[in-house]
Formats: sequence, structure tokens, C-alpha cells
Amino acid sequence: MVNPRLKSERILADLQYNFHDFTIEHFIKWIGELKGRRILSYPLNMSAGLFGAWLTDDEEPNEYIFYRADVPPMHQIHIQLHELAHFLLGHPTLHITRELLAAALSGKGELPFNELARLRSTVKPEDSRSIREVESEILASVIQEQIIRHSQLDQLTRGISSDKNIANYLEHLGMI
Repeated sequence: MVNPRLKSERILADLQYNFHDFTIEHFIKWIGELKGRRILSYPLNMSAGLFGAWLTDDEEPNEYIFYRADVPPMHQIHIQLHELAHFLLGHPTLHITRELLAAALSGKGELPFNELARLRSTVKPEDSRSIREVESEILASVIQEQIIRHSQLDQLTRGISSDKNIANYLEHLGMI
């Protein structure tokens, strides 16, 4: 079995992304162009315990990333990177139609998040579904390390706190 960290580093190297240009929007667009897919990312109010989801469009070359809207911006970016990692690693996902997506976004239906959770369940550590979650976390972390190395930490922490004292403290530490 290939070391998950080495696998992640190879995937990231193959992307040939310039992390000096990093914003989550730019990174998502870069990956979409590289893979010939349009990747659309949406914040949602998600049920307890669910932080993100990646679904594939069955009718058009689109990938959909949904992330929890009620968490701090840094966590939202991590969720998006985690879901992008599933995509980059070629993990299985659920396929949806335009009709299902439109109904869900208009409040007249629901996206199959429960089915996706079962697909990637982490109940059994020896289960390959659990391994997929670990691989995605590792790749998301390797991406975050590159962001930090290329002095784009502010893209992970922007808006981290509306409390001026906390923001000033983090700035004094050189974190934002």
C-alpha cells in the first residue's frame, strides 16, 4: 500500500499549482480547468454532524461541493479542501441530476447527504471507506501546508475572528 502522505504529495505536485496565487476560489477554478470539470462550491445550513459533501452531476461536467455555512471561514476552507481531496483522489461519490439539485436548492427537495454519509462511513477503521476519509484529510492538510509555506496564511485565517482583541493578538503573533 502506498503511504497516504506520499500519495498526497504526488497528487499535489502533479497539479503544478502556484500557491503564491492561492485563494480557495482560484484553487477550485484551477482544479476544475485541469480536470475538465466545473467545480461549484456552496455554503449550506447542514444537519448536525455533517460538515461537507461532494456530489457529481450526472448530466453536465460539474462537481458540487457543499460546506457548512455556520462554521468559521477557516473551517469552511478546510471543508472545501477536504471535499476537493475526495475528488482529486478519485473516491466514489453520489451522482445527482439538475432536477434534484434545483429542487434541493429551492427547498422543494433534499440532496442525498445521508446516502453519501453511508458511502463514506467511518464506523470501522479497517473499512476502505474509513481509509478514504483519512486520505482526504491528509491531502487537505498537505494543501494547507503549501498555503502556509507560500505565505498565504491569511487566506486560511481571514475573518477568523470579529473580536478585535483576538484579531490583534493573532496579528501580533504573526498569524494574520
